[in-house]
Amino acid sequence: MKRTLLILTTAWIGLGGGTAGQTAVASARIDSRDTLLAALGKATLDCLGTVDPSTYDTSSGALARTFGSCRDGGRAALRKVDALLAVQFSKPGTAERLAAHYVSRWNTFVESFPYGHITQCPVWMLENVIDAPTRESVPRLVAQRRIGKENYRYTVFSSQCAQDGECAVRQAAACTAGFGPAFLVDTEPRRSRVEVDPAWWLTTYEFPDDLSNPFKQPGYYHPMSYYGDPPGAVYGAIQRAGEQCSRWDPYTTMHTIDAVLTPVDCGGGWLCMTYCTIPPHKLPPYY
Repeated sequence: MKRTLLILTTAWIGLGGGTAGQTAVASARIDSRDTLLAALGKATLDCLGTVDPSTYDTSSGALARTFGSCRDGGRAALRKVDALLAVQFSKPGTAERLAAHYVSRWNTFVESFPYGHITQCPVWMLENVIDAPTRESVPRLVAQRRIGKENYRYTVFSSQCAQDGECAVRQAAACTAGFGPAFLVDTEPRRSRVEVDPAWWLTTYEFPDDLSNPFKQPGYYHPMSYYGDPPGAVYGAIQRAGEQCSRWDPYTTMHTIDAVLTPVDCGGGWLCMTYCTIPPHKLPPYY
């Protein structure tokens, strides 16, 4: 059954209004850093169309790709992968031990991988996208008190499994386990189908102006602090820079909506990701 993060609220803060600090997420304990790994999994599939234990390496003490290019030769998908890897070396990423988390997840996956049963990992083919952020879908999900996520539905093919859909789905799950428990969210074995759903704040859509940006609608903010254990999710895609987000205030132990997604330097002046923090004009720059 698909896992959905439901927001149980006495007053939902967003399109419709409400009061900060009164919202909670009903979910199992989740390490919010896994949102980044889930996004990395999606970016890797965009780039390669498949994943196996040799796709990444951890010998440097950080997660690093072993592939030099994407299957179509394009740079956009590779840039997404590199941004999600580079954030390990940013100032907040170093403080929050992102590299150690990435490496731990990937090493556990590699060490437990069933090499004797899977000789070649499946190929993933995108079928469709559900709940892409639009000016219609954003208020709809807010009204449903759900954290915004974009669902990608894939059909998986395995030469080893032939027409056995259940076998292909099992292999797909085993081959992507390195991206953590937040990556694969639903399966339909009879149809050889799997589903992943990166959070909206990690999407890389670019909009021509604020009027066409569904995340800039009055009253909307990315409810990042409600995802998983406090402080919740704190990183967003660089394309989400300037959008409002909620953050966990450890001093008041409350959620606040005074933050925006602010670009993070991942080395050499490359602003690869964003971080949910109080805007620089309200607080001296830290990152």
